[in-house]
Amino acid sequence: MLLFAHLGLALLIARPFKRIDLAFLAVGSMLPDIIDKPLGFLIFGTMNHGRIFAHTLLFLLVLAVLAVSIRDIRLESLGAGVLIHLALDLMWNSPVILLWPILGPFPPADYIDALSYVQMLLQGLRDPGILVPECLGLGYLIYFASERIHGINIKIRSKLVR
Repeated sequence: MLLFAHLGLALLIARPFKRIDLAFLAVGSMLPDIIDKPLGFLIFGTMNHGRIFAHTLLFLLVLAVLAVSIRDIRLESLGAGVLIHLALDLMWNSPVILLWPILGPFPPADYIDALSYVQMLLQGLRDPGILVPECLGLGYLIYFASERIHGINIKIRSKLVR
């Protein structure tokens, strides 16, 4: 998954919940990639190793324990975003990563440079399993933004009328 699916679908999934910090949910929905993509490159020397520590249940468990012990809605929202990210990435299909370190070290990945990695991501859009969630996420982000802008316009008009 790419940006639109993770961000848009996380906001859509969270829509029915009243007690959530949308900003922290949004960050959480991208956090595993924000952490693992650069870290994978630094540790393993390839852009192809972008699912490591933050794509594990251990990472999610640490966030959950912190959220419960501190009782902070921001941490709970961050954890919910990470959970949604892992689900959208279908991490159960990569049990060695998801259950790390229980099943051993992270699997090796072939070397790939940054340009080839971007090309691989764009070619992935040919797969309906990636393209459809991306389009749904983008569609919801557009709706979400227009809904927020409309709400702001109503508030501005009501203040001008007073």
